[in-house]
Amino acid sequence: MSHVNLAALSVAEYATRIGVALRDVGGAVIEGEVQKPTRTDRGMLFFEVTDGDARLACKVFPRDARRLQHQPRHGDLVQLTVDRPDFYAQQGRVSVIVSRIELAGEGELLRRRDELLRRLTTDGLCDPDRWKPLPRFPRAVGVIAGRGSDGLADVARALQDRWPPVHVVTCAARVQGVEAPGELVDALARMQEHSVVDVVVLARGGGSVQDLVAFDDERVCRAVHACATPVVCAVGHTENVPVCNHVTHHAATPSRAPELVVPDATDVRGQLRLAARQLADVASRVDRMRTDVRAAGALLNVRRTLDGATLNALATRIDARAHAFFAERNVALSAASDALRGARMALDARRAEVDAEARRVAAGTRRQLADHERDYGHALSRLCRESARAARRALGHHADALQREATALARRAELHLAGAERALRHACDVIAARDFRPRGWLLASTSDGCAVASARSLTPGERMLLHLRDGDVGAVAADIQVQEEPP
Repeated sequence: MSHVNLAALSVAEYATRIGVALRDVGGAVIEGEVQKPTRTDRGMLFFEVTDGDARLACKVFPRDARRLQHQPRHGDLVQLTVDRPDFYAQQGRVSVIVSRIELAGEGELLRRRDELLRRLTTDGLCDPDRWKPLPRFPRAVGVIAGRGSDGLADVARALQDRWPPVHVVTCAARVQGVEAPGELVDALARMQEHSVVDVVVLARGGGSVQDLVAFDDERVCRAVHACATPVVCAVGHTENVPVCNHVTHHAATPSRAPELVVPDATDVRGQLRLAARQLADVASRVDRMRTDVRAAGALLNVRRTLDGATLNALATRIDARAHAFFAERNVALSAASDALRGARMALDARRAEVDAEARRVAAGTRRQLADHERDYGHALSRLCRESARAARRALGHHADALQREATALARRAELHLAGAERALRHACDVIAARDFRPRGWLLASTSDGCAVASARSLTPGERMLLHLRDGDVGAVAADIQVQEEPP
């Protein structure tokens, strides 16, 4: 085995290499949701951006933060212009440097909505014939809405007003933000597994296109359509109809959703009163029908008296046809019986021939099996003897090879130990010279603790701290000269 002896680096030197390597990643435009924005006294802006699956730490320098067209707030969906990644060596933390922040455009969101709607229409999810039918009298109604939201209160109040006996099961979920789609899908799954919920209302009180992004999410739309329990989507007070309204039953506002999921108590009472009046008329209708039946019976008796002679003649003809039929049947049965006796005799003769042939074949088979058993026994004994001789020869070869391998392994171990001793001696020499500051080197950092890795990152008059071997020295960047980097 060959060894490559590398000179040991300090942590700062290796951290500098990491920073240089990260700069090669370059810039990009990324989109995500702003989380926890904060601003320092010096005007530095820090925040995180996430898409629900990954999270990046971001920072904006004061000169760029003052020029931002939009000051980010928690929960904003934005597009960021990233200049480059940055490695903060003092804390071992990676972040990205942002120079521009813009809200995600409404036109782009509408374009994505139209694209998703076309895709779901092609898959057949927007066909009302494929939607699950709504029950007439649900045992319980599930309501998914934001915790303590107006949409949740509106649906519950309207359900109680329209059908007081209704049982309402609520499940709170976020209805805005990058985590909202996942929570909405989880809530639909829990409602689907509930034992008495027969219909689910997905409610939100409306909002802008950006506010309703969760209801334009493909995961939510496909989960709504796939849910075993029928779903009513009730996103109201908006002209921007979300995509989820196109894959299931929908109401104009949360307070209108109960019109689709529960009956109107007033209408049911009216139907019951009508049914009661119809039941009260049943007795008189039965009496009228009984009178009509008696009249029909009298007419039937008259008709029977008039048709007596015709019935007698018909009975005589039926008897004659029956006698003729039974006579023909007896003749046919006699002929079939004779044919059956002949077939039985032929079958008995054939059975005797088959039995004799079977006894002859069985005797021949037993003789052949005895011959095969004797031949296979001799062959198996010969094969065992040959296998034993081959195994003994193979064991001898393996023993010789194992001895040669043991000798070679001992020789390689001696060489490996000698190499390790040389490497350890060189490492000790490097460790003795690890402190680079006695040789005139120094470290520089800004007042907020960021390492100064390039003259381009400094501005005239900016204060910094120089770290020497025996202490620290404060300095001010006065004359900055930047060398052009080679192409």
